[in-house]
Amino acid sequence: MQVRWNFKLLPNQTQEATLEDWMVTLRKHRNYALRERTTGFETNNKDSESSIIYGYGSYCDLESRIEFGSCCPLTCPVLKHGVVPHNLGLATKETKVKDKDTKKVLETIVKWDNASGIQMKVTTQLRNSLWNFARVDSNVLQRNVAHLDTAFSNFYKLGRGYPNFIRRLDSFEYKPGYVKLRHIRKNYATAYLPGIGDVKFHNSRDLTLIQDLRTCTITRKGGSWYISMLVNIADILPDVMPLEKCKSVVGIDVGINKLIALSDGSFQENKRISTNKRTARRMAMRQRAISRKLKGSKNKIKAVKKLRLQQHKLAQHRDGYDWQIAKVVVDTADAIAKEDLNIKNMVKRAKPKHDGKGGYKRNNAAQKTGLNKVILDASWGDIFDKIAWLALKAGKPVVEVSARHTSQECPKCGHIDKKNRKGEKFLCTVCHHVDHADTKASRTIGKRVGLVFLKNKKTLRADCAKVTPSSYQSDWVETGNHAFEVAGNDASNLTVGYLRDMAEPLKESPHL
Repeated sequence: MQVRWNFKLLPNQTQEATLEDWMVTLRKHRNYALRERTTGFETNNKDSESSIIYGYGSYCDLESRIEFGSCCPLTCPVLKHGVVPHNLGLATKETKVKDKDTKKVLETIVKWDNASGIQMKVTTQLRNSLWNFARVDSNVLQRNVAHLDTAFSNFYKLGRGYPNFIRRLDSFEYKPGYVKLRHIRKNYATAYLPGIGDVKFHNSRDLTLIQDLRTCTITRKGGSWYISMLVNIADILPDVMPLEKCKSVVGIDVGINKLIALSDGSFQENKRISTNKRTARRMAMRQRAISRKLKGSKNKIKAVKKLRLQQHKLAQHRDGYDWQIAKVVVDTADAIAKEDLNIKNMVKRAKPKHDGKGGYKRNNAAQKTGLNKVILDASWGDIFDKIAWLALKAGKPVVEVSARHTSQECPKCGHIDKKNRKGEKFLCTVCHHVDHADTKASRTIGKRVGLVFLKNKKTLRADCAKVTPSSYQSDWVETGNHAFEVAGNDASNLTVGYLRDMAEPLKESPHL
């Protein structure tokens, strides 16, 4: 099984200074390679479907006056995001055609190399001429170009954004087999990083289980250094249990007031890690402190470091809390049912509305911005990913169901109406079924899978403490737990059935 393990590095002062210098050089290297490809993209053939266009004769760059192809006539292909080096000999590659039986070379075909191949050859020349490039390990520079090549592939094939020039680089990668583990102890171990040396790191796993060490990524976060190892271990993931053999299912409904509502009646609190008043005020103060500092000054660098450290601590807190929630959800039942949410569309900004007079109508953009911040802080997508991973390790299926009308559909009569829900209170306008809105939605999600949701034997008052709408408070107040039509305590005799019987005379009430 192939997994990724993360550890915190403990480099000494010399190693940390080397890592800092590497980040600066790799950033310049990436921007240099991106500039060459951008020039080719803006001037050459941009249509990937059309055939290659050949240009004849010599030509030169109008700005630098550098002449390409001084030998006339010269035929060179103009490729999409192509790169034309100063030395045209680096732009070609030889492909040998061998006989299948005798393995003899029949012919040698000279072709124009791709952009990645050309830039890797140029990188080798840079290592021979510039001392700062010579300090960086060669395979790290090659992986830097490969990552840029991946970014362009995503742009052309997947329709993602065009690669941008970066002002700060915080990670680099080693190829498989280059990093070695040494001096494995109980609490720490040592990793040999080519060009850096032996670096200690905190050991929180059994490293003796590693069969093969693949790619390793060195990352800088919040002033600290981390290593991410892709390793092969002997463990095998169990087979996922078929849905027909699952005896119970837990539905989960994500929200803002309650981060997650489970179908057994329990909740997971939303801590609002970065949007609570205290933290938001502190982050705003750090942002203002940066804006007041002089650009390029040491004080501004210190202020930026403080802000990044605070953001890193919040990210770690959120990540740990999400793992706890995911474990609680996976341990609840044999199967997990969740909503199929398009979170990316949910956090889009409010579209401006023209009033036809040259201005714009009110579109509640400020409220939508605040909602987007809270949704992103809740990290629903990260929770779903962690639940999927833990369920895969436990052999439990995760089923996605449609989120349409899960909060508005009545579980008793099936009536769908926006008026059924008011905040965290649910009251059907037809059959007058009363329930907690989030808990009811989670149970609706669980039922759409086709299984019986797990019932909580302990009828907690938090399951459905007070769900009666305020307009009914003068007639009755529901104080018991009626999640499964059982009273929450002996003092309350009101059940869901009793409320249903009272629905008819209440229609004559002046409050309705």
